[in-house]
Amino acid sequence: MKAVLTSSIPVERFAVFAEMAWLERRPELGMLCRAARDNGNEITAAVVQSVLPGVAEAGAHNIIQWCRQLELCDRRGGLTALGEDVADTDEAPVPEQGVYDCWMVSHPVLGRRLLAVDRLAPSRDQRFDLIKPLRLPPDPGVTFSSVRDPAQRFIVRALPTNHQEVGVLRQSTRATCRFRWTLDFAAEQDSWRLDGTIESTQGGMVPIEHGAEADGLDVWAVADVWGRGRLAQYGRWLPQDRQLAVAFSDISSKEQETFRKSLELAEAEVPGKGTYQQVSLEDVAICPRSAEDAQEWAMARLRSKLSNSRRYRSRSEVRQLFAGLTEGTPLEQHCPVLPSHGDLVADKQVSNDDELFWSLVAPVDLSPFSADVDDLGALQLGSSAKSQPRQAAGTVRVPYRGGWSMRKLVDALVAGEVPKDVLLCDRYVRGRQNLIALGLFVDALRAAAPGARLDVWTRANGADFDKIGALTSRAPRAYGDLFGRAHPHDRYVLVRPESGKAFGWHLTNSPLHARADIQDPSPETPLRWKDLAGSRVVPESLEPALREWLTGGAP
Repeated sequence: MKAVLTSSIPVERFAVFAEMAWLERRPELGMLCRAARDNGNEITAAVVQSVLPGVAEAGAHNIIQWCRQLELCDRRGGLTALGEDVADTDEAPVPEQGVYDCWMVSHPVLGRRLLAVDRLAPSRDQRFDLIKPLRLPPDPGVTFSSVRDPAQRFIVRALPTNHQEVGVLRQSTRATCRFRWTLDFAAEQDSWRLDGTIESTQGGMVPIEHGAEADGLDVWAVADVWGRGRLAQYGRWLPQDRQLAVAFSDISSKEQETFRKSLELAEAEVPGKGTYQQVSLEDVAICPRSAEDAQEWAMARLRSKLSNSRRYRSRSEVRQLFAGLTEGTPLEQHCPVLPSHGDLVADKQVSNDDELFWSLVAPVDLSPFSADVDDLGALQLGSSAKSQPRQAAGTVRVPYRGGWSMRKLVDALVAGEVPKDVLLCDRYVRGRQNLIALGLFVDALRAAAPGARLDVWTRANGADFDKIGALTSRAPRAYGDLFGRAHPHDRYVLVRPESGKAFGWHLTNSPLHARADIQDPSPETPLRWKDLAGSRVVPESLEPALREWLTGGAP
């Protein structure tokens, strides 16, 4: 989230008698201030003598007195902010008195700042009647940089006067100055610049040169102020979440996907820092205002994804897609519901689009495996499952957020048998997280049957066969060598037990998609699962290579 605040600032130009100090290169004073910083932030006679060997103590005290006059240290010798600056830059103030042509702006963030100063030759024209009081003089003791030449720096030390009132000779100017302030809420910082034009010393106008500065503003405190004020016209600001709760009807299709919105406030106040017109707010984090808005939002994202990426999708894939579009987003806390298969295909936007309708209906109606009743039902996201789904004979189902461990899944897949050999056929055995899950699968299998052997078949593209082999102690095999070009899309776990008939499982998702919320999980650690169900299969329903492995053949 970012906000851009702008303001035009009037420029005053006047001639004034002043005591100024121009910062010039003085490396010996820079050395002295650095030595003081390294010795308790104090300029003492000992510090002076360490920097300038051979200087007597009286001479050292004279140098300290000069540093006080330059305001590099206070009466006790303590280093001032100006002294710190000299330590960093080797530039020290050189005082002088005279008449100066000044350009000044005044703003709550800037203070009373001199933009540029020119030395003027004194004259005897006696225009005393034109001298006017300067109600708000420039800030004293502040180091200003010229906007014509940023390398030129100066300080107003004093504005001498005989009548306790500073008098100036006002002059006309065509200078313009605009203040532009960017608040970066994500970075929790602010940055401001000046731009415009100003009279040059050679005549004519030149652009203002100004490097970025920061105010140190608490940007989120400002956001909370706006949330109670002008921002309320767009939604309800949630300070604890730093989000704007909005109605679904008020967001665009792009905002549905990004959960970001750009707004404009007609007027916005920064407490103590001014009021600004036409403030632009970019990338405001948004969330649904209510559970009803969240449901509409979630379904709109699902319909958009189904329409823009048209292909046949099993019910399990639809459930996974809905979860992926919802979990980890501001929608999740409102627990949106994926309608049952029947209700989803009966939705007008789906049923009126033949291609979209059949992309959802055909994979269920024509599947060689019967869809689980729970799969076809509604799926509510955002909360842990409070009851275990029905486990029909010949099926295994990991409940949504049911807290299953890898050991529990392996125990369900071996179905009470003692496995001798197990085959995991999964096209994506790659990536750090999937390999962590594979390690858990191996450990869980060995916990169930210490002598069990695990074979892994996967795509060679992107897979690290050495790492897989190190985990399983057996060489993995590539799909291309086993299936040619007809790679299986689905995942399988096949089991050859120590005794009894071999059997297998057709899985709707990969068991390697499980994720742990802790470091160094064990096979007993509860995991986060994508929707996963398995149907028991007989050898005759499998592809030849899988069938041969299951029956003890070569492949």
